[in-house]
Amino acid sequence: MQIVIIGGAGTIGSTVAYSLSIMDPELEIFLVDIDQDSAEGHALDLSYSSSHLCHPVGTSTPLVDSNVIKTLPLQSLHDLNPDLLIITASIPRPVNSSSKSSTKGWRLEFLKLNKPLITSIGTYLESMTPIPVIVVTNPLDRITYHLWKSSNWPRKFFVGYSLSEQARMAYYISQLKQVAPSDVYCPVLGEHGDHVVPIFSRAKVQNMPVEFSPQERQTLTEQVRDAAYEVIRLRGTEDSSRWVTGRGVSLLALALLSDDISSPMPLSVPLEGEYGFNDVCLIVPVLFSNRNVTKIVEWDLSKEEKIELQSAYNSVKSDCVL
Repeated sequence: MQIVIIGGAGTIGSTVAYSLSIMDPELEIFLVDIDQDSAEGHALDLSYSSSHLCHPVGTSTPLVDSNVIKTLPLQSLHDLNPDLLIITASIPRPVNSSSKSSTKGWRLEFLKLNKPLITSIGTYLESMTPIPVIVVTNPLDRITYHLWKSSNWPRKFFVGYSLSEQARMAYYISQLKQVAPSDVYCPVLGEHGDHVVPIFSRAKVQNMPVEFSPQERQTLTEQVRDAAYEVIRLRGTEDSSRWVTGRGVSLLALALLSDDISSPMPLSVPLEGEYGFNDVCLIVPVLFSNRNVTKIVEWDLSKEEKIELQSAYNSVKSDCVL
């Protein structure tokens, strides 16, 4: 199978490529980036890395074949006909993006910077046969919307990666309840940003429903909402929460390609009436079949969760203007 990463020389794109190469040595991975030298450097280094799998340390017996990892000009996508596109392309992050007091401002500035880039990619895709697309570029919900609209592809081909929130929630609940993260389930809907909506009404610990006090809910929500900003504050705006995103995107990509998704997965997708919202992308539970979104699942939400989801819609909708 062939996966193309547009923005493959960037922090997130190269991390996704590395994670994919570790998880599935049989993949062919193609890096597309305006910085062709950097993309070529990553492709070479990733290829060297894959050789470790072919010849494990301490043995002369080959274990598996290594990945094919190459660079690719964007205009050659037509000739390749890949199985999946992953979009991580982005203008450098605004310098004030680690400040939680100005998150709305920097996200709007980020949208202003990234929208022309993404719409140009979408316009190019318009001439191609539609294939599944995972969007990672921020601000995620808004960028997923603009890529979808500019491509004129059916909405079923687009998902915005938004599983980091659920992974972070599992981590923080596991800390609170003193259990393993693998024992925790709590989906997070809404906006990939300030208006995250944890669905505590569906939360489980060790496969049993779990209750949280109002203060615990507030603390958990703030921890998940602010987690990325804390990583950026500690590591700098030139970096990001690359590890949780890189692994999460890779897991999503492989699950999508193998059709190994049996439960609803919270992802940012275009809405056309679901949950009462139209012409916007929000994180909602979706089901897949044949590598496409086949159903948006409308859960019964608590009154508070409905109000919070409406707030997320209000935040994103104002920026979904073509």
